[in-house]
Amino acid sequence: MRFSLGVLLACGLGAGWSLGGLVPDGLVELCDREVVDRPFELTEPARVTEQRWFFLPQLWGDFDLQMDLELGEGAEVDVLLRQVEPRFVDEVMVPFTGRFSTLRISSEGDGPGWRSREAALFGPRGGGVGVEPGRPATVWIEARGATLTANVSGKRQATLEADDVYGMFTVLVRGGDAVIHGLRIDARPIAGLWRWQKWAWIAAGAAAALLVAAAASLLSERPPLGVAGGALLGVTVVLCRGVELPLLFPDVAVMVSMLAGATVVAVLVAALRGRASLVATLPLAVALLALGLGPQWFAGHVARSLGQSASAEVDAVFGADSGEQPSKALGQLVRTPRAIVDREKRGRRVFLLGGEWLYNRAAPSDQIGLQLGAKLRAAFGPGAEALSLPTVEAYSAQQWRLFDGFYQGFEPDVLVFGVGATDAGRDPETGELLTSPDDLRQTLARVRDDCDARDRGLVLFVDTGTTRARREVVRGFAGARYPVVELTDELPRAEVARRLFDAVEPLLR
Repeated sequence: MRFSLGVLLACGLGAGWSLGGLVPDGLVELCDREVVDRPFELTEPARVTEQRWFFLPQLWGDFDLQMDLELGEGAEVDVLLRQVEPRFVDEVMVPFTGRFSTLRISSEGDGPGWRSREAALFGPRGGGVGVEPGRPATVWIEARGATLTANVSGKRQATLEADDVYGMFTVLVRGGDAVIHGLRIDARPIAGLWRWQKWAWIAAGAAAALLVAAAASLLSERPPLGVAGGALLGVTVVLCRGVELPLLFPDVAVMVSMLAGATVVAVLVAALRGRASLVATLPLAVALLALGLGPQWFAGHVARSLGQSASAEVDAVFGADSGEQPSKALGQLVRTPRAIVDREKRGRRVFLLGGEWLYNRAAPSDQIGLQLGAKLRAAFGPGAEALSLPTVEAYSAQQWRLFDGFYQGFEPDVLVFGVGATDAGRDPETGELLTSPDDLRQTLARVRDDCDARDRGLVLFVDTGTTRARREVVRGFAGARYPVVELTDELPRAEVARRLFDAVEPLLR
């Protein structure tokens, strides 16, 4: 009996360890160390333009915020809260797609203010809380855990549940300028941070094991506590399997529900194995079999319940693990290896589509985007630029959706459309895998039609390792009309930049 109780207790500790493992390594320590717990006050006015955001990179937990915000005519402001993007934790940067929630304020029209990340990116422009242009409007924001509330010029907004309980703070504007006349943030640390400590869940697992032992002893004279412990640990491990939450605190209520469900299963196993008939155990056997055959379904269900912010729509447009790219797209900025570039055009501009791996995978001195930009500035003056989007897992359809949806306003003179060796992704509407030459042909047709309509030059760029079928699609599509630059393993990176320049230079004259 004592041995069985020891096995049960050990399994309970293991179950608690598994649940505590849902919290990303180092996240508790990161927030305990870096979340601001002192008031912040801005006493001098701060002008926000499309080229210059107001950005506080510190991590904020619970807070009360008051801001006097003046919008210019036609301006639309997005206040980004709970903004979490990849950063180093314990000397490791885990890639993922950045998260944020948005309070939208507009000098034109009037509507609800809060928006999720997806609604802010893909929903219609405008429609935020209406304020009078040219007059400061008082903005109050309260953050308690994941719950955000706001009041803008006396218009109280419904609450919004964010993905995170901490994050950075940004104010960006489109269509005009805005001025922050005063800002005060009364900051507090994240409430109840101990709830995500691993030791707390190990203790909870031990308590669950003792509860199983007590309940099983009431239901059976000789309860098989070792078997019950195996059920407790097994169910918990299955539910935790496959759940990845990059820099995201899991929902404590859901974690408690997971442990409670595993505890109930363990009690049932002990009771039925102890004295129930075969007929009575049959439904439980079927349930456990389903649990064993469908761990991926359970893991996916739990991940969604925990608030994992993976989004097929975001991934289809921005690519997987796109970091800060969604917030940069919302604010119409492009980060290059050289600087952050805004929409304001100062000279000839070439936009490179194809992703980070295609253009900037080498050392900085060999990066194609940097070299091409230098050649453009030498030929066309200091305002010339070669821009690219820092998508790591890029593919043709995704790059076009991203450019067409967010970066047409950069108005490049020439578009370089790259086709990578690994060129596969999913359609955001149907979920179908886009890998065939016909998919590429359809994407190229959309790019061609758009360039024709905007009188924009087009150059095609093909990576090494691209299949023969896809190369033939590009060559057939280009014909004698569009220049094609094809990479080979023997071609030096510096030579690639020169060939690209030779292809785009006549289109810029």
